[in-house]
Amino acid sequence: MKKTITVLLTLFLQVNISFSQSLEENLQQVGPNYGKLYLQPLANAMGVNVNSNFFYTASVPFNSKKPAEFNIGLRLRLMNTFLTSDDQKFNYSYSDTGKVNGLPVTGTYTVVNAPTVIGNTDEAVAKFTYNGTYYPENDIELIGGIVKTTNVPLFIPEITFGTVYATDASIILLPTINIHDFGAFRMFGFTLRHNFSHYVKNSPVDYALMLGYQRMSLTESDNNDLWKSNSYFINAQLSKSFTKVITGYVALQFEQFKADVSYNYDDNGDDIPITFSIDGDNTFRGVIGGTVRTGIFAFNLDANIGQQFALSCAFNFIFM
Repeated sequence: MKKTITVLLTLFLQVNISFSQSLEENLQQVGPNYGKLYLQPLANAMGVNVNSNFFYTASVPFNSKKPAEFNIGLRLRLMNTFLTSDDQKFNYSYSDTGKVNGLPVTGTYTVVNAPTVIGNTDEAVAKFTYNGTYYPENDIELIGGIVKTTNVPLFIPEITFGTVYATDASIILLPTINIHDFGAFRMFGFTLRHNFSHYVKNSPVDYALMLGYQRMSLTESDNNDLWKSNSYFINAQLSKSFTKVITGYVALQFEQFKADVSYNYDDNGDDIPITFSIDGDNTFRGVIGGTVRTGIFAFNLDANIGQQFALSCAFNFIFM
């Protein structure tokens, strides 16, 4: 089990290290307004992913004669947010100086279908117009996407524990992972859940309320946080066990995701510090899924329906 987790984490980090290095190089070539549009789809997908698949049943063990019991489990969560072709491009325009007949004039640079971070890897071209006339000699090459895709996956291990008066919790605590010549990756999160159906005798379904928080950071070797995100959620969940093996569940969830980005913009050799924040678009979702359980093992799969659509699954091991 430990070897499996290590392999999955290593693969996840190797992909993200390469991605982050390319991301830093690209961002250094653009200002904050362009950078926000460029990164928006990534913030949207990460916001959906990190707030997915925190439960596979609304049931929390409760015994009135022994209200506090110890149990612990391990969850290996895999999520994928599905974006669209619209998330791969954007339009942008800004005023700046160009030359017309050898003289400096202020006109408009326009970029049409500029690639986002998940768009075409070919560089965007900003075209200069002055008084309605296009002057190609002022064209500026900007940046392209890092990887052209509409799928953004994520893997997160999680430890669950409880219970006290039908309340359980979980924690995500990855140790600081130092990345040679780049910096360090950190991730922390927790959830807290209380089951309310135990207050109703012989309730045909289980229902609970869960809240959670997560933070993630990618810190460069000079201690600059290239990416630092925080997310919160609260959900109301309901489940029903049809047999000892099969459980179905649904949930309604409110959430918030915010990423702070910081880098140095290369302005003809001068480093200009750039910082900005991006909010994830998704703030509400519906969840529907199912779980198959046998012994200490359970597997669950669910669909997350909100501003973006995601599928998530988890391999769950209940040790005590």
